[in-house]
Amino acid sequence: LLPANGLKMRCFGSLKEFTVGVVFALPSTYGDDTESEAIRTTKTWAWPSGYAAKTEFNIDERGRLINGREEALVSLEEMRNNNHDYVTKIDYKILGRTVKGGLTTVPYNEVFLRVGGIGRIVGGKDVGNGEKHRGGNDKGRTLAKGVGLPVALFVRSATYGHLITLLRTRARCANILGNEVMKDIPLLLITPQHGVRVFTNAMEKDLLKIAARDLNPFQNTTIAYKTTMENTGEAQLQQKMEELLDLDDENMQQMLTPEERARIAGGFGATDESTVSLLMEAKRLDNSLDVDVDSNNVHAHQNHHNNHLQDIVNEGLASAVRSSDYHTARQLLILYSLVATQADEIDDLKTRDESNEIDNATAQKARITHITKENFCDAVVKTNNKGELQKHTIPAPPPPPPLDTDRLRSATNSDGLLAVLGAAQVLRAMQDGGAKKRVYECVSAIDEWVDHGQNSVAFRLASWRDQLAAQADLKIAMKHDSSFMAFVSNKAITNRKQFARKLENAVSEGNFQSLEFLKAINEIVSKMHSPCLRLELLQFVLGLDNRFSVAHLARSVELAISCLSMRATTTSAD
Repeated sequence: LLPANGLKMRCFGSLKEFTVGVVFALPSTYGDDTESEAIRTTKTWAWPSGYAAKTEFNIDERGRLINGREEALVSLEEMRNNNHDYVTKIDYKILGRTVKGGLTTVPYNEVFLRVGGIGRIVGGKDVGNGEKHRGGNDKGRTLAKGVGLPVALFVRSATYGHLITLLRTRARCANILGNEVMKDIPLLLITPQHGVRVFTNAMEKDLLKIAARDLNPFQNTTIAYKTTMENTGEAQLQQKMEELLDLDDENMQQMLTPEERARIAGGFGATDESTVSLLMEAKRLDNSLDVDVDSNNVHAHQNHHNNHLQDIVNEGLASAVRSSDYHTARQLLILYSLVATQADEIDDLKTRDESNEIDNATAQKARITHITKENFCDAVVKTNNKGELQKHTIPAPPPPPPLDTDRLRSATNSDGLLAVLGAAQVLRAMQDGGAKKRVYECVSAIDEWVDHGQNSVAFRLASWRDQLAAQADLKIAMKHDSSFMAFVSNKAITNRKQFARKLENAVSEGNFQSLEFLKAINEIVSKMHSPCLRLELLQFVLGLDNRFSVAHLARSVELAISCLSMRATTTSAD
């Protein structure tokens, strides 16, 4: 319970770990009871500044206080009087001891009460359920049933990192409590030195501009170590998903260009639904420019290029690399593949959804979940055989237009980001036909090596020595050196023969720009144990550098398969 204007008192915990707080409102009236009576009957507990109640350790199985905690309780009135002294007097008491000259910062006090129930009252209505409250009163806010939902959020310092945490916390609260409860909720800055200050809407807009244009993006440092590709905790990943920002927020729409919103998505994280809206906006712009060219509007085409979608995604991926965020990079690549190849299907689903809302009163009962803020990721990105579009055996779409990720791959050594950027390069190699051409070059080179190797042990040994030198000089990503016995025997010849035939079959059977090629490559990679030349050739075929080990290749190919397997779909609940 802070003093007037939030002055003098520090909040619980360190700034680093407890950056953002939640504000609740006490009841304005207690009915026929006095405040003291309401506190006693509802077992609302309060301890003065400087007293460490630690109720989690000092309460028994029957809910009774132990270890002297009950004897140390004070009333809210006494706590308010103490707070008044801290702000207005030079000498005051803390835990019964007089502090001459006072303290610059007073320790926090503690109040143990029930929360939840009524929401903020705005315009005479509960923002959560729309219930009317006469005269704007907060009837229903009680110590017995709960003092209500949060009425404000506050941050404890004005650093960029903490202010971004404030926005992430608001997004998380909206995810858990509902958008209506958190919409337009006041944001505050509370410090012992300056008390309460309002973080205004204009300030938020300025923060967004700085974050998109000048600030080096970053993840939530308290959970980043448990949200990597190799080490992901369920609770931490759930929190990361809840903290995703909404690019469709009015402030973002007003202040940021599409490129800047893409940087927010890649660097700080954004919801699937708002990210798709951003990508669809760029896709429609590209389509409109294509129409201009078709209608001989050459002047319009000369002033605009028609690859806005790729530019938007590249901006987002660059920010994801800067923040070393595997999840946002993966999200952008998957949603880009979906929008680039299935924009018409997504538009059709959205149109039908809007039509159902207007014309069909039973639409809510059907609980159509495609393209909604509540569950977009679970509804639009599907790999199973459910949904209206999946009723027809529609073949997988072709690879999306190529993304140029060469510069980004050279800028990171993160295993997760290399997997994502490698998948983008794999799709690019399929789309532009470069992989097919290089496959035939590799098959020809392997066949030539096999012809020489079958007739000469000395040639095989020389090849083994050259391979060792390449591993040392080029630092080719492999766990073990080439096996000497594999080259003395015929094992190396057999492996490379089989490899050449599988590569050849991968490009000769069916459509090269289809899932079948990726599945064939994935099968080849999955059966590699100690490859040398074969790994080097696969890197060459897919346009990847020598940092891509067998594990990296496998992850990249699997993600590329996922990108082509996704379908825009709708689901309905029983």
